[in-house]
Amino acid sequence: MQPLPLHSQNVTVWCWFTVAFIVGPFFFEEIGPSHPVTIAVNGTRYESLLRNQFIPALQQCGCVNSTIFMQDGAPPHIATPVKQLLNLHFGNDRIISRHFPTAWQPRSPDMNPCDLWLWGYLKDVVYGGPIANLAELKNRITQHIRNITTETLRSVVEHAVLRFQLIGKNGGQHIEHFLSKSKPTSFS
Repeated sequence: MQPLPLHSQNVTVWCWFTVAFIVGPFFFEEIGPSHPVTIAVNGTRYESLLRNQFIPALQQCGCVNSTIFMQDGAPPHIATPVKQLLNLHFGNDRIISRHFPTAWQPRSPDMNPCDLWLWGYLKDVVYGGPIANLAELKNRITQHIRNITTETLRSVVEHAVLRFQLIGKNGGQHIEHFLSKSKPTSFS
């Protein structure tokens, strides 16, 4: 008899990007007895990530006052402490999220550049070969994120802006038929 884990090992990673740079990756984990252990994201942990890592990274870049912060409506993203922290640093007028004046549209991953491009791209390049353990997985994620060029980020953001404009012009309806004619084959 050989014991096997019920679930495969995994990581929970968070990134944020602009036209010019990426902040992250940040891994949600706690120090276990022998190695880091992946933990679930909740409001407290997300708020801690924003307060202790993300906001200082933006302050270091000098772009807090010019940033529009966009996130989906996942429950940890709209916890009261998170909303208070975001309001403190971005004000209500520079936040796109559920339960804010500029609301995030429910069930709309096609409007989020991370969902639309980043996570799929990372899965393609990170899982290009076998991965021995979680440390190697985290190293590959970090390496590939750091290798993303400014030109690629600019292309991704420009494509997202195009999608937002098409959605607005089409009254919020589906836009895939417009994009199939002009969609680039890759963001590079």
